[in-house]
Amino acid sequence: MLHFVFDLLALVSGVLVSLWFRRRYALQRPAGITHSTQHHYYLLALLLGLVAGSALFGTLNLHLAGHDGVAKSMLGGVFGAIVAAEIFKHFAGVRQSTGLYFVPGLIMLIVVGRVGCFLAGLPDFTYGTPTRLPWGVDFGDGVRRHPVQLYESLTMLAFLAALLLNYPRHPQFWLRQGFYVFVLAYAGQRFLWEFLKPYPPLLMGLNLFHLLSLALLAYALLMLNRSRNHG
Repeated sequence: MLHFVFDLLALVSGVLVSLWFRRRYALQRPAGITHSTQHHYYLLALLLGLVAGSALFGTLNLHLAGHDGVAKSMLGGVFGAIVAAEIFKHFAGVRQSTGLYFVPGLIMLIVVGRVGCFLAGLPDFTYGTPTRLPWGVDFGDGVRRHPVQLYESLTMLAFLAALLLNYPRHPQFWLRQGFYVFVLAYAGQRFLWEFLKPYPPLLMGLNLFHLLSLALLAYALLMLNRSRNHG
């Protein structure tokens, strides 16, 4: 129940921050999306990609770890939304970055949502590996673990602060490349924190979310390079 409450809180805070950012800087719709009908179809594609990716990779990771049930993954959701967005943009003929429009709200969704994961404890299966560090957290079984959920929240909150402070001075940079910078930061920090999680390895000691993070890092670097070359 507590996790559900924080999921709702994450959604509401994400929407509010997103609305504030768009109104503050007069962003009526994602860059490159030229009319309202196209905007609606684009949002639908993103939503479907987000939900499908979240459920697919969250549940797959759960089953790989030997657990039954259905799970969701924010990283999987971001991956799915990006795939859906790039497919939509290809067929719609959109060649520029459209993602910054969503970044502040998405970051708040991650920041607050991860606090909910932390408070949910062991049943959420997002806890870290055992540690002797003084900030290790006992989730009720007598083992002090890395609070990796809070590591992620704090990292992404710092990125949001950097974005909000820097955007007024360099709006064109953020509009052209900001989403890819976000993906780079998000996937990079997730790749690091995955070494502190008890998920089973799939390839060369890397788990499913390591591999997803590497895919997103490659995507971000490719798109940043393409954006600079066409800038």
